[in-house]
Formats: sequence, C-alpha cells, structure tokens
Amino acid sequence: MDADLDATDRKLLLLLQENARRSVATLGREVNLSRTAVQARLARLERDGVVAGYTAIIRAPPVHGVSALVSLRFGIRPCNLVLDRIRSWPEILDGYSTAGPIDAVLVVRVLSASALSSLTDRLSAVSGVEAVETTLIMDRFKDRLSGNRACDP
Repeated sequence: MDADLDATDRKLLLLLQENARRSVATLGREVNLSRTAVQARLARLERDGVVAGYTAIIRAPPVHGVSALVSLRFGIRPCNLVLDRIRSWPEILDGYSTAGPIDAVLVVRVLSASALSSLTDRLSAVSGVEAVETTLIMDRFKDRLSGNRACDP
C-alpha cells in the first residue's frame, strides 16, 4: 500500500498524525494544494483504508494501579485463533502481534499486583496459549505525542 502513496500523501499523513484537527485549508497550505484537492486525497486515503479513523487522545489524570507488558507464546496457528479470544478484555490497552520467539505483546493495566496475577492466570488458561511472561512497567520516559516525559503509566 505504501507504494501507492506519493510524497504529498505521506506529508498529509504526517501532518494528520501530528494534529488531526488541522483544517483542510491549513493542510492544503502546508502541502501546496487546494482545499478541494486535499479533500479528494483524504477521501481516497480513507476509502483505501490508509486512514482508518480520527480520534482524540485524552490525557486523564494518572490512574493508580499496575501497568505491565505481557508476552505471549502460542502453541497453535494462526495466531488470530488465540487473539480473537482475548481481544475484548478490558485490561488489555494495546496488543501487538510480533515475529520471533514471542507471538504477541500486550500492554495491560490493572488495579493491583493481585489483579495482574489473576489476569496472567486467565491468559494462561486460554486455549492455545503456551507461555505467558510479564514485565512490570515502572515509568514512562517518552510520550509519543509530545516527545517529553509523561506522567507515570
């Protein structure tokens, strides 16, 4: 799909990642296109699935609790057979399918260490999960939006 994107498309995508609330007119000025041309490009990028949606990222006050990375190794393929079973679990903030000895990495948030233990027990009991490894997140040292140190996870 990236081969279908020209330099202007890539610049528009970077601008949207920085701030998706920019007006179409502002985007047009930044990429030297008319408002109509930018609207057409955005419509194509949305239709082609390159832009999957627009969202607000809320910086809520830190919630006390425990954050962790949970690495999973599966004993079955395809991996989606397992991932579909856990996709909607509310403790899972983010999930990544990976290549290598680990099949997936989850970013989880729970209220306590005992809740984390319960979560890893539940994950271990899911059919197809062969191994679960947990790494506690101590602190966040970079926030992708600002590039600055953020509040604790």
